[in-house]
Amino acid sequence: MLTHNYTYQECLDISKRVSWLEDDVLADKNFDFSKRFLPNRLAGVDEIGCLSDNEKLLLNQIMGNAYCHIFAFVEEFIIPTVTEEAMKDVYGDEVRARSLLRFAEEEFKHQELFRRSVELFGQGFGVECGLIPGREEVAQVVRSKSKLAVMVLTAIIEWFTQLHYIEHVRDDSDLDGLMRDLLRFHWMEEAQHAKLDTLLIGEVAEDLTLEEREAAIDEVLELGGAVDGLLAQQIGLNIDALERVTGRTFTDAEKEEITAKTQRACRWTFLVSGLEHPNIVRAVGELTTEGPGKVAGAAAALSA
Repeated sequence: MLTHNYTYQECLDISKRVSWLEDDVLADKNFDFSKRFLPNRLAGVDEIGCLSDNEKLLLNQIMGNAYCHIFAFVEEFIIPTVTEEAMKDVYGDEVRARSLLRFAEEEFKHQELFRRSVELFGQGFGVECGLIPGREEVAQVVRSKSKLAVMVLTAIIEWFTQLHYIEHVRDDSDLDGLMRDLLRFHWMEEAQHAKLDTLLIGEVAEDLTLEEREAAIDEVLELGGAVDGLLAQQIGLNIDALERVTGRTFTDAEKEEITAKTQRACRWTFLVSGLEHPNIVRAVGELTTEGPGKVAGAAAALSA
């Protein structure tokens, strides 16, 4: 049903080859707070006129910390979903089961990696930065949707992870070295996860009618709206942290400017870059007839 050349065996083999431990990334390491943590495509701070260069740097770092937290946040729903799929083959397709169990174990590891990175950030930044709560509750909401919707949302996240690192982080030597390492090691394993997501989507979709597949895409876009709300909450927390670390109290107009510029970047980062990813566009087109137009419309609205 989906056009690809991925196999569980290939994903398993590569997973073994690129495997790493959290200490490979974080042991005896610290962030360099003289450096940006995110490329501007992901942060959007360079265009904010009411901030000085140093304030832009601080906001970039705050957003880098939030970026790590949000990854740990969203991976909460991925782990049980993938584990359930793996358990179907405990006494059947061993390669499939092992591939998916490694997928789940790697997501646990990524959560720990980002949790530790947030702790390390807090030790060096100087003020506490608020982070959105409720990841278990959000995971329950996501998992209440159809299995296909959950799989497609997972694939969106995995594919935009690839795009962020390859196109915007990998070659940016001006970024903090530890942040680049965090995102590089994350990307190495997510590359297999994106392929496994594609395999799972194809399997789940085979047993569904066209109407059920169309409904799943509607659910994905509904969840996208919920994600947008979470991003808005995080942006407010980012501004609060920036006020504390700079000692400034922003006017309403200044808050509106910071919100508008960073919201546009966050929407692209966590929503649009996934909805517009070529592999997602192709998959939605192969699964549905109305889905491509709806997805394109949602991406355009979020980019406005």
